[in-house]
Amino acid sequence: MTPNNALRDAYLRTVYRVVGAPQPFDIHIGQCSAALDRMLKTCGVSEWAFVTASNPRSRRLSDGDNARRNAEMKHFVQQAGWSTLDGVGVPCEGQWQPEESVLILGIDRDTAMTLALRWSQNAFVWGAIGKPAELLWVT
Repeated sequence: MTPNNALRDAYLRTVYRVVGAPQPFDIHIGQCSAALDRMLKTCGVSEWAFVTASNPRSRRLSDGDNARRNAEMKHFVQQAGWSTLDGVGVPCEGQWQPEESVLILGIDRDTAMTLALRWSQNAFVWGAIGKPAELLWVT
């Protein structure tokens, strides 16, 4: 997908907040997160992804539909054996609503891409220990 500038900028300025951790923390595109790196090391994994099932292809769904989709995605991810922590994408734009999300620990980039594609997302956030968070467009 090739995003328009407004959509790309909105995703880049979103704060990807991990609320399910004992001490919540934020992930920012292009930055490393010491809190996330410590968590990954504690869990014995090196990669992660922050994914939502909300609002497929940026098409606004009802809160109920988004909650159902996210519950299904979280169940799918956990059944596949990955650990998750609840998260929320907090947009800087007033027109966008925060999106329920999950931080998936130990998932590689290609598998995260497949997951985001399965849930009809435009993009997801991915990273590895010691590396800055990347915004990846679903192809």
